[in-house]
Amino acid sequence: MDKIPAILSYLGVGLVMGTISALLGIGGGVLLVPALVLIWACSMHTAIGTSLAVITVCSLAAAIRHHMLGNVDFALAGALAVGAVAGSFFIGAPLAEMMPGETLKKVFGVLLTVVGLRMIGVFPYLAHVLHIGGG
Repeated sequence: MDKIPAILSYLGVGLVMGTISALLGIGGGVLLVPALVLIWACSMHTAIGTSLAVITVCSLAAAIRHHMLGNVDFALAGALAVGAVAGSFFIGAPLAEMMPGETLKKVFGVLLTVVGLRMIGVFPYLAHVLHIGGG
C-alpha cells in the first residue's frame, strides 16, 4: 500500500510541472529539480538526470501542442537544438558530474534567483534608481 501514495505524489507533481512548463515555457527542471531534492531527498546529480529524462517527454508533448496552435518557429528551434545538444552532451553533463552536489545546488539557486529578479524587473529598476546606464 505504500506504493500507491508514492505513485500519486509522483503523478501530482508531474501534473503540476507539466502544466506550468507548457503554460510558461520553462524547463521542468526549474520545478522538478527542487521537488526531487526537497520532497524525495534525491541527490542533485540524480535530480538533474531524472528531471532531464522527464523534461524530454514533457517538452515533446508541449511542443506538439504548441505546434498545433501555431506557436513553434522550427528554424529557430532547430538551430538552438543543435547548440543545446552539443553543449549538454559535451560540456554540461560532464561538468555536472565533476561538481559536488552542494556546489550544483548553489549554482542552481543563484541562477533561479538572478533569472527571477530579471523577470520581475529588479535590475532595470535598480539601474534607474542608482543612475546606472544610458539616459
